[in-house]
Amino acid sequence: MEAFIFPLIATVAGGYFLIRNAIYLKNENKLREYVESSPKARFWVNKYGVEETILHTKRYFLPVGIFVSCGLSGVGLWNLLILVQTNA
Repeated sequence: MEAFIFPLIATVAGGYFLIRNAIYLKNENKLREYVESSPKARFWVNKYGVEETILHTKRYFLPVGIFVSCGLSGVGLWNLLILVQTNA
């Protein structure tokens, strides 16, 4: 049972971040709200300003985040599949 914990967490986390990043990529108002209120984005806002930070986020950070979350979900699903096959 313990072997299922990491793949399950990886799959759920990857799916969550995939959906969240896709929403931010599609809806600029939600992205603007996040950039203006997030302590993690404060460094970029202070360095580049809100508009430039949103531009960089849409162009670079969100696509990379989507790619990484797909990889995380893929690894989790792959390991779950292997565990199910070996326990069957």
